[in-house]
Amino acid sequence: MRSERLAIRRFAATDLTDFLAYQSDPVVRRYLPGEPMSAAQAAGYLAVQADLDDGVRDAWHGYAVHHLGEDRVIGDVGVWLPARPVGTGDVGFQFHPGFHGRGYAFEAMRAFLPYAFATFALRTVTATCSPANTASWGLMERLGMHRIEETGEYVKYGLTPSEPSAR
Repeated sequence: MRSERLAIRRFAATDLTDFLAYQSDPVVRRYLPGEPMSAAQAAGYLAVQADLDDGVRDAWHGYAVHHLGEDRVIGDVGVWLPARPVGTGDVGFQFHPGFHGRGYAFEAMRAFLPYAFATFALRTVTATCSPANTASWGLMERLGMHRIEETGEYVKYGLTPSEPSAR
């Protein structure tokens, strides 16, 4: 997958330093559950993602977002594919704080969503974040996703392949 400034691709072992630089950053972690990965955990994660078969369910399918001009990974996008219901997926993204606010997440997700719908035969995708994470839910809305659920703990958005922003 490519856009004007980005290549969205499988992770490689050589992405470890770039991946660790953003996934452990407190700004990135602020709304994410759990602790940052150690270097060993991150290396294992990248190895799994590099070779993960598209048919695997109950798994996260993550992709590196490679900045073409800077020749480095600046973030990642992905989709959780549950075993049931088939045809659904939950997308997510995280980016190095030095690249926030410049449209990279939007650009990457615009390239990734059509790929995810086609590759994984999805009928709908969702995305969930904290209500306080205005940047994430603002991005979801700019992507054309619609709010389908809101609680005090999260907001959930959805999109189908027939919606213009999914193509």
